[in-house]
Amino acid sequence: MSFIVTKTSLQNVTAFYSHFFRKYSQSAVPLLLLVWSVINRAPTFGNPLVHIDEQFYLFGGGQVLEGDLPYIQFWDRKPVGLFLLYAFFHLFGTYRVLAYQLGAVLSVWGTAWLLFRMALTIAPRAGAMVSAMLYIVWLDLSGGEGGQSPVFYTLPVTGAMALILFRIVLPKEPATSLRTTGTQAMALIGLALQIKYTVVFEGVALGLYLIWSSHINGRTFLQIAADCACWIGAAVLPTVLVAVFYQVIGYGHQWVFANIVSIFLRGHPSPSDLTQMKMKMLRVAAPLLVGLGVASRFILLAPRNRAGVFLAIWVFAACGGVIIMGGWYYHYALPAYAPLAIMSAPLWRYDAGRIWLIVLVLVGVCASQNRLYRHQLQDGNLRTYRAMLNAMKNPAGCVFIYQGPPILYDTPHWCGVTDHPFPGHFNEKVEINATGFDPREAIKRIFLKRPRYIVSKSPAWSGENMEIRKILYQKLDLSYRKIFVFHGHKTDTEIFELKD
Repeated sequence: MSFIVTKTSLQNVTAFYSHFFRKYSQSAVPLLLLVWSVINRAPTFGNPLVHIDEQFYLFGGGQVLEGDLPYIQFWDRKPVGLFLLYAFFHLFGTYRVLAYQLGAVLSVWGTAWLLFRMALTIAPRAGAMVSAMLYIVWLDLSGGEGGQSPVFYTLPVTGAMALILFRIVLPKEPATSLRTTGTQAMALIGLALQIKYTVVFEGVALGLYLIWSSHINGRTFLQIAADCACWIGAAVLPTVLVAVFYQVIGYGHQWVFANIVSIFLRGHPSPSDLTQMKMKMLRVAAPLLVGLGVASRFILLAPRNRAGVFLAIWVFAACGGVIIMGGWYYHYALPAYAPLAIMSAPLWRYDAGRIWLIVLVLVGVCASQNRLYRHQLQDGNLRTYRAMLNAMKNPAGCVFIYQGPPILYDTPHWCGVTDHPFPGHFNEKVEINATGFDPREAIKRIFLKRPRYIVSKSPAWSGENMEIRKILYQKLDLSYRKIFVFHGHKTDTEIFELKD
């Protein structure tokens, strides 16, 4: 009996939902999506300890404003554009953490609005709305609740896909519009590449689709070649400009190593760790893959469904990129959620599909908010951050972060004890030969500079470089005393101070 009541209730919800969006969605959708974005991400607002990556990006943005350059004064393999983006957020001073988080909200909102518009080409309004809502929720399930790079670069990628969908795929435009529209779309891909290079998979898929479109529109070989030159040029121009800049100032080799070579020098996680992470990614993505299966059937059976075929290409390009890059971290799945969310929209055409989507949204919200809560229990919040700063009482004391929140570098305690400030370059076993420096010698040189504070975590994790950890803790036992501990539910964050 309880199942019947539950099913009836869900059917009533889906009926109201469908009626509302048939009548009011044109004006209500943008506002509702903004409110939905804020509600789902609000627990992170003002928290400096959301994720180690975005903490480092914010620190790097601040260093850029100070005149330091990526790959020279501070090393990382992320594109310059990402640090320039965070340099803008850093301009907000004491509100810089909230600034990047609100910037992420606006990026998610813009992406969701585009997804809604694109989903309308293959689904009813209510289904399109649910797909946009799912995208927002699923980001929180995979570490995208803050300012991870896919949160920002998915907006220009979605914009590029929307340009081609609405100007090339759907209308029967003259072939001459291909070059201009394709160039605009590939320029957006080029901007996204300067946030993270994994966009290349979607960029290549989009480029191949443009070439095919050019061919079926009867353009000559020379015309297609000219089209390709424009499209490729637009996509690579931002990256080429950055490379030329580094070459001109005499650091071209450093740029090439950081942006191209180093990623191929990384080691590999243990098979057990890799399998565990892949299974975690698959469990989170699986509910959206159900929608992909149904949508694929709908697309294949529907005659001349050009929009569906194009969106399917985007899905397989994004998912292919995730598979090729591997299951290093759970947030590597984030780029796939935008196209996968769109592919869930056609489920609204079926009674069971409507119930499935409503349940998916409700369960997804509960699971994601629970995850955000557990994340704060593990890594802390604004109160934890302030307690860490209060423990580091000497304002002139330098800090070295072996393992812990890099946001502590974005304080007066930073004094450049290393040009490799990202903690993972010291403590991750897979990075031993991939960063252009020997962490064993580097950590010994750091000790010679006698940093007053050292930040670490206990216990060691499975992928840790145990040789470096041994060197570190020998020095800590000899010359440092523990002054602060934050007890997470899995690991403890510890701060040590020089004894003398």
